[in-house]
Amino acid sequence: MFKSYRSKLIAGYLLLVTIILTLLGSIVYVQLKDFYLINIEQRLTKEAILVAEMAKYRRGDGNAVRSYQDICNFAAQDSEARVTIIDGNGVVLGDSSAQSETMESHANRPEFYKALHGQVGMEMRYSDTVQMNMLYVAVPFDNQEIEGAVRMAKPLAELQTIYHNVLAIIIIAAVICGVIAIILSFILARYFSRPIQDITEAVKDMANGHLKSRSAYHSADELGTLAMAFNEMGHSIEMNMNEIYAIKNRLEAVLNNTVNGIFMIGAQGRIAYANPVAVSLLNMGNDFIGRNYVEIINAYELLEVIDNGKSSKKPVHKNIVLYAIGAKNIEVNVVPLKNDNYAFKDVLVVLNDITEIKRLEKVRKEFVANVSHELKTPVASISGFAETLLYDGGKSPANVAEFTRIIYDEAQRLSRLINRLLELSKLEYDEVKINIETINLAYLVRETAEIMRKTSKLRNISILYDEPSYFPSLDSDGDMIKQILMNIMDNAIKYSADGGQIEIKLEDLGDKVKISVRDSGIGIASNEIPRIFERFYRVDKARSRKTGGSGLGLAIVKHLAESLGGQVSVESTLGQGSIFSFIMSK
Repeated sequence: MFKSYRSKLIAGYLLLVTIILTLLGSIVYVQLKDFYLINIEQRLTKEAILVAEMAKYRRGDGNAVRSYQDICNFAAQDSEARVTIIDGNGVVLGDSSAQSETMESHANRPEFYKALHGQVGMEMRYSDTVQMNMLYVAVPFDNQEIEGAVRMAKPLAELQTIYHNVLAIIIIAAVICGVIAIILSFILARYFSRPIQDITEAVKDMANGHLKSRSAYHSADELGTLAMAFNEMGHSIEMNMNEIYAIKNRLEAVLNNTVNGIFMIGAQGRIAYANPVAVSLLNMGNDFIGRNYVEIINAYELLEVIDNGKSSKKPVHKNIVLYAIGAKNIEVNVVPLKNDNYAFKDVLVVLNDITEIKRLEKVRKEFVANVSHELKTPVASISGFAETLLYDGGKSPANVAEFTRIIYDEAQRLSRLINRLLELSKLEYDEVKINIETINLAYLVRETAEIMRKTSKLRNISILYDEPSYFPSLDSDGDMIKQILMNIMDNAIKYSADGGQIEIKLEDLGDKVKISVRDSGIGIASNEIPRIFERFYRVDKARSRKTGGSGLGLAIVKHLAESLGGQVSVESTLGQGSIFSFIMSK
């Protein structure tokens, strides 16, 4: 019923005021009642004494003797009370309200008995004569003729009327005080509850996330101390939460941008967290939180590694292959986590995609094998023919001349291979300096085509280039562009049949330029196109050996193009030739 502090405070005030007013009203009523009763008794006593004096001296004007009945009637007129004079035997001598002759003996009346014994007698009882409750006060008298008592009586109805009036006044005063108390209680309750309401609102705001909320109440009392303590607590919570948010944001940034897939499994086997990489690697979808990891992960090897980590309570490391996402090589680390009680509860799983590392490792092995093979062939030829010349001793001049020429050719081949390897190494480690200059690209392409025609004529291969009448100039490194074209054209010549044709095309694409070299060679299978720019990779290895290709030309082309901020691409159909394109920004 009383939910708010203010209503409870108002109810408390009203209850307290009600109790106080009730007690005070009761005390005042009882005191006033007693006061009026005593006052009437005293007044009746005094009037009874006066009547007793009148009864003692009954003679009036002219020495006429007044009867006791006349005295009672006269006294009743002045006192507005019933007056009765009784002798010592209880016989009524006079009464203001009845005929004395008809009245019974009053010898047994308690007030009369006390009066005859020299005391003031007082009594409240029902009167059979006047048929009502009366208050009686009796005093003794002695006029030398008789001894008796004078009794004064007052109807209790008048006294009850006075009591009711007093009670009404007290109730009206209590109601007025109560209304004033209610108004004051509302005012005081509002005044005293305002600081608590202010602090409560500040606490609610803080609970809703407004950490900057503070109480504006300032005072030297207990509520002021509470408000100050709350403000200090709020400041401390704000600082701690800001620090926690900063750490959380940094942690989320790290987890969301790391190359590793990370997810956590709770004690009940349900996934508690997974970063975007883990979601992508395992195809978890969007509703993985709270679901059992067995339902989400569809890789048996990974489930086996996780189960091993959970059962052994020790970190587990293993390399697996996820065939569901393209046979990717994944390095798995399962780490059981301890809680505050040093009990194993959660499991942290870290997935590292090492597919590229495996590929690079394979490329490295192939590179080492290819380099070894490429170096082994000319070295073996040089060593073999040199050994033959050493044992021949120059006896056959024809053999000496032929073997020397072979040794020279193989040495030149070896030199070219080493130079290309050094050139590729410089490109990979960004050791090549780019000399930017304004060049006429149309003229540069024509000049390069003229140089390569000397080689193509040996196999009756024609090079066609339709030079545009106007082509905008370009700020770039002309030597590097020429080297790119020469490698692409040299590759086209090697893989084209005798009497074939090579076409060069120069295009203006607005903010970019495109150089295309089309050949009519053997073409490239679609599954081999992604690898043709790798070092020592050959489409037709037998033909490459025959033509003296090292498998480094296109790798050099790719690195040169990337150094100039461009890109090289290839379109090819097996048996119909290929189109190599080099695109770069103006």
